[in-house]
Amino acid sequence: MAAALAVLAAAVATAGRAPATESPQVRVGVAVEQTMIRIDADTAITATDATAAPITLPRGPYEFQPTANGMASSATDFGPIVSLRTASGLVRVGGRLYRGVVELRRTPAGRLTAINEVDLEQYLYGVIKGEIDPRWPPEAVKAQAVAARTLALDALSPSSAKYASEGYALRATTDSQVYLGVQGEDAAGIAAVDATRGLIMTFGGQPIFAAYHSNSGGHTEDSENVWGTVYPYLRGVPDPYALDAPGTQWTASLPVGAVEGNLRRGGIDAERLRAVVPARVTPWGRAVTVRLMEEAGRAQEISANQFRLLVGPSVIRSTMFTVTRTGADLGFTGRGSGHGVGLDQWGARAMALKGYTFEQILSYYYSGIAVVRGY
Repeated sequence: MAAALAVLAAAVATAGRAPATESPQVRVGVAVEQTMIRIDADTAITATDATAAPITLPRGPYEFQPTANGMASSATDFGPIVSLRTASGLVRVGGRLYRGVVELRRTPAGRLTAINEVDLEQYLYGVIKGEIDPRWPPEAVKAQAVAARTLALDALSPSSAKYASEGYALRATTDSQVYLGVQGEDAAGIAAVDATRGLIMTFGGQPIFAAYHSNSGGHTEDSENVWGTVYPYLRGVPDPYALDAPGTQWTASLPVGAVEGNLRRGGIDAERLRAVVPARVTPWGRAVTVRLMEEAGRAQEISANQFRLLVGPSVIRSTMFTVTRTGADLGFTGRGSGHGVGLDQWGARAMALKGYTFEQILSYYYSGIAVVRGY
């Protein structure tokens, strides 16, 4: 394993570096489909929409609510898109402080979404602490910074424009990656972002979908076994580094009725479950599908990852689990946390403690990638 990492590190060191350019801007949905959005700042706010000249709002706060044709706040009507900025470059949304510009949009559902438009490097300042502890070994934090930057840059490409119809590229939640704004900034996290400024991972010359997770449970996963899509750089690898992390082993117990209710809310018709059984399982023990077996004899198979997300990812922490039935409860025993694809965050920490560099860590968890300067 060490020899393989040495070869990968040499490949990284000789990778081509593109000429540096300015950091791109990213648009992040920080409050999605809200009935009211509270905006505040420590200075006056300049509000601009397409229907009138910009107006200055004295120090707030302001509560924006949707109207028939746009939105309103403090008896002031605006159009369906309003841009808010301050001289200091800081705006609060729902009490959370953000750098850059905040845009409010009235959605087709008649609600409001707040979008933070911000420099990508400053965006990363607010991501690190939302994903890992910045006090981890610096090489692990650098690996996280490069992965987060790559994931964000990939989200800007048209082929990955998951939220384009909603006016932004990323969400501030685990739907994309956790973004905490200014309150999430930490000196160690900022240092890791600055030390890797502009560095991204590519495969075939393009930024990769840099999936990452908390703990693989001992082996990372091929992407198609989780999402049904083959990414050649997201291949499962042995991951002994994950095994000493706290919480690697876990158990959970849920009433059968609660499991049924969560599945139905997600559109899965599940009635009077008798058992839940991992069906297709990878060689390293992660379920690809689960079979829902009902007392009436009907059985259906669904994605194990879908099952985990519907029942509750904080309860069923990974798809590497077994299930037992005791009375009216289902008991789950598992390993790892998260989907298991790409970078293992706790594994990266363990590798950094053993002296591996961030390039070596990334090249171990992502197959065949190059670390290059994207801008």
